[in-house]
Amino acid sequence: MGIIFGQLLDDMNDSSCDPELDISLVDPAIAKATQHELQKEVNKKVLILVYLGIASFVLIYTYIVSWNLFSQRLAQRLREKYFISLLGQDAAFFDTRKAGEVSSRLNSDIQVVQTGTSEKVGMYIATISFFITAYVVGFTRDAKLAGMLISLAPAFLLMGILGGHYVEKFTGAVSAAVGHASSVASEALTHIAVVHAFGAAPRLEEKFSNNMLTAQKAGIKKAITTAIQAGALYFIAFSANALAFWQGSIKIADTVEGKGNNASIGQIYTVVFLIVDGKCSSYSCRCSKNSVCP
Repeated sequence: MGIIFGQLLDDMNDSSCDPELDISLVDPAIAKATQHELQKEVNKKVLILVYLGIASFVLIYTYIVSWNLFSQRLAQRLREKYFISLLGQDAAFFDTRKAGEVSSRLNSDIQVVQTGTSEKVGMYIATISFFITAYVVGFTRDAKLAGMLISLAPAFLLMGILGGHYVEKFTGAVSAAVGHASSVASEALTHIAVVHAFGAAPRLEEKFSNNMLTAQKAGIKKAITTAIQAGALYFIAFSANALAFWQGSIKIADTVEGKGNNASIGQIYTVVFLIVDGKCSSYSCRCSKNSVCP
């Protein structure tokens, strides 16, 4: 799509910026024929984009459905094996576990596996292939500009590693605190008569509240980390856009003055569009397992 847009920009630029094709300076018939050729090229590229959209819809729908079916079947098999394994455990195994922990693990942990093996696998493959293809096309279009934009890689990688580490850390803290709170609530409700008999309700309520407050604090830290991660991603992307457009404008100006390497607007746009967007999408989906991909 980036290549097609670049060619479309070149066609429009050649038609609108060439003084020899100014409708006020040339024969109306020639101008009309030129406009007809431009419209023909535009229509051709629009059809190509429509075909690309249809193909993308079919392929994306296919991989999303396929990976979702795979993840659900995998989760079902894991639940069955997990339950069969529990039935074979000794009584001492359950004595060392908190009330409700076994059942909560049966749901929450397998849900994590199902989420990680659903359409996210297809998205990961798509973004990595986009990342590789973007560099291949970028270096074939303008190797110098594409080389400048390689500086994005370590910046995105550093942001991804740091942000992903802290997001994962705080997510684990939230899960642990919620699990402890759920165990307290489950045990209290299961033995509600004993709780009332010994007047333990206030103590259990305080214990439950403390665990939930711990989860809340960890959740706030996770949200702040996610926001900083997303902000850093956008800052790097916009800074890269600024660098690319600045250097691209210099190359186009040199070409106009006759001392460049025949760089065109379409080539510059293709490099910027593919490399910056491709790198942003691939690294955001790699490093934000628990956050939103911009």
